[in-house]
Amino acid sequence: MPLLMSFRRWWAVIFFAILTLPTIGLVAPDLPAPLRTVAAPESRWWEDAARRLDPYINNVFGFRGAVLTAHRSYVRFIGDTQGDLALKGENGSLFLKDEHALEQSLGQLVRPEAVTSIVALAERMNAYMKAHGGRFVVLIPPNGHTTNFENLPAYARRLKVSPTEYDLVAEKMKAAGITFVDMRPILAEAKKTGPVHWRYDTHWNQRGQLLGFNAAMAAAGRPDLEVKPEDALGPPEPRLTGDLLRATGAPVPNPPDVMFPPKGPMVAPKDPKLIPGIFKPVPDNDPFQPYAIDTGHAGPRIMVIGDSFSQGSWRGLGVSQASAYAWMHHRYCRFEMGAVERFKPDILIYAPTERAMPCKGTPAE
Repeated sequence: MPLLMSFRRWWAVIFFAILTLPTIGLVAPDLPAPLRTVAAPESRWWEDAARRLDPYINNVFGFRGAVLTAHRSYVRFIGDTQGDLALKGENGSLFLKDEHALEQSLGQLVRPEAVTSIVALAERMNAYMKAHGGRFVVLIPPNGHTTNFENLPAYARRLKVSPTEYDLVAEKMKAAGITFVDMRPILAEAKKTGPVHWRYDTHWNQRGQLLGFNAAMAAAGRPDLEVKPEDALGPPEPRLTGDLLRATGAPVPNPPDVMFPPKGPMVAPKDPKLIPGIFKPVPDNDPFQPYAIDTGHAGPRIMVIGDSFSQGSWRGLGVSQASAYAWMHHRYCRFEMGAVERFKPDILIYAPTERAMPCKGTPAE
């Protein structure tokens, strides 16, 4: 009688294959995963393996990216509150753990195809604007992880390498002749005199918003459209909220965040005169409703293709400086090009935040 009957041999093969999967996963291609917080086992790990070795194993098992992605999908499916959505940094600072923003800012995740796709889109948009006598500007608001790098956990700061995706985009945009605004040095310089990005929120604060708008106007060759901080920002005051605080259910920290109440040209108009026929209708529950406003005064026609970093915060600024101002979401490069053609901007600004740079699907043509 054979040791293994024929029908059992296949089960043996399958069982053996399953046992080898973790080993294969150590070298096989994997999905992107959160940073490994333990890069090596502690010294003399064999003396207390449960304490000294387990953290390392939990960081390096095979197919780690696929397993963690599946787990995240599962907890979202069952309605978990995602209490680990935020990474806690120095002095209580919070950072987004989603969208691979941390890995991207540290240079641990660099996607050449993402860099190529956004540069190719920018080249097409630049050619279009040149052909129509306008100016095209690309401006990338950095992740909070990039702007407030010093507040990241110590282990994360040690993992910083170059080049990052932002580095490569900046380099290739300039090589392609695209007017590109690198906000990192601008924000770094401004931080010497006050915060530019909230500590408990994924967005830049009002100072950062104003710096970004002014940098875009200067890059477009219209420094006369820049708005002075004293005209747009009130004195600093505590901010007791933040999207990361809401997402995690964490209490308001002490000290709280700092905000600069908008005033004058930074305040959005209450009853703007909307320009019909520019955008195709979007669902009422879409959080990124496009708009085009006739301001009723002189100035260039300005259009921004951006996201939550510019949606509301630049509305008042744009309306104060333009004869017509429009905004729509970039849809990860899949925005409606027809809206640009109908609006006919003199200045077109493409401004996805750093973590939203990669194109998804087919870019706008």
